[in-house]
Amino acid sequence: MTLAVGIYLFNNVEVLDFAGPFEVFTTANRVSLRRSPDKAAPFNVFTVAKTEEAVQARAGLKTLPDFWLSNCPVIDLLIVPGGVVDQELNDYEVVSWVRESATRAQIAASVCTGAFLLAKAGLLHGKRATTHW
Repeated sequence: MTLAVGIYLFNNVEVLDFAGPFEVFTTANRVSLRRSPDKAAPFNVFTVAKTEEAVQARAGLKTLPDFWLSNCPVIDLLIVPGGVVDQELNDYEVVSWVRESATRAQIAASVCTGAFLLAKAGLLHGKRATTHW
């Protein structure tokens, strides 16, 4: 079974916070396929942003999302990276999408300040969470 791994991108996202998980899951695919070339890759990794427009990460790296909120496939594992999340925290559409996607997903995880977006979506209520903040 292939798990759909959706990584949410937004302006001022921290490059390492989205590129690190992307690399981990795509490397796991390469290793798995090398060991078992007759089996499907364990992960379908893709990025999602609010719209189809390029996202400008911190330090200026521009990235085109694979999907956007309106056409995103079902996500099994949602990853919300960190960065400057102020604009995202005040965007009802984004917060609602995170809540809905995480509720349907098997796992929702964040990196660094991405935890604030999970919290704003009500996903951490009554749960233990940790961040350097």
